[in-house]
Amino acid sequence: MSAEKFLIFDIPVRMNECGPDGFLRQQIWFDYLQHVAAVHAEEMGFGMSAVRERRLIWVLSRIKLKLDAEPRYDDVVRIETYPNGADRLFAKRQFILSSAKTGTRFGAASSFWLTLEFPSLRPRLPATVLDLDISNNLDREDFFPSLGKLSVGETGDSVTHAIRASHIDLNDHLNNSYYAEFTSDWLAQKLGKAVRFKELQINFNRAMVFGENLSVSGRIDGNAFFVEGTDSASGKNSFHAQGQI
Repeated sequence: MSAEKFLIFDIPVRMNECGPDGFLRQQIWFDYLQHVAAVHAEEMGFGMSAVRERRLIWVLSRIKLKLDAEPRYDDVVRIETYPNGADRLFAKRQFILSSAKTGTRFGAASSFWLTLEFPSLRPRLPATVLDLDISNNLDREDFFPSLGKLSVGETGDSVTHAIRASHIDLNDHLNNSYYAEFTSDWLAQKLGKAVRFKELQINFNRAMVFGENLSVSGRIDGNAFFVEGTDSASGKNSFHAQGQI
């Protein structure tokens, strides 16, 4: 691991990333976080290209995002990210979100990543298979130290999404940000209007691939919401989401 224990990365908010209210569409946060994590991992020597040489892949397993404010079009999002140890098989990474223009703090996120053998997809300890010292930054803030399993309970009507070729990412499955997008769309359909979440955790349980259909359902309890997605053909769970609006 290199001496660069953290990365600060600026991203201009583009017009096509904003909704009609002028704010960044919230699923775009997950694109930003995934990209910045990948950039830093490459710089530290354990990015996608390095792990593929060892027939391994990184997959995002769990992530939780909490927002206190949000950027508008033409702002510049500043993301500071750093790895901070492990939790069992998970490598952990933190994010601090702010405006590079005004200094406004937007929020923070924690993420849990798995290292999988390819093609068996058997999980391996990242510190062992990648010869990593992942003890850096243990003195820094851990925003959500434990991201446990989620359960949704009884759900109502579902919405089905066909997994299209444009949804597929470098790991040949549905990109992580679409799970946030489908969650936001389910909330909007349920409430009859677009809504913005203050907090969202997503647990990724089964990868969806091109040609499959994802059935999304959930429930709302006051300001809390619970959403899940299942493979329409097999009935196997693909993701759980939980948050506050």
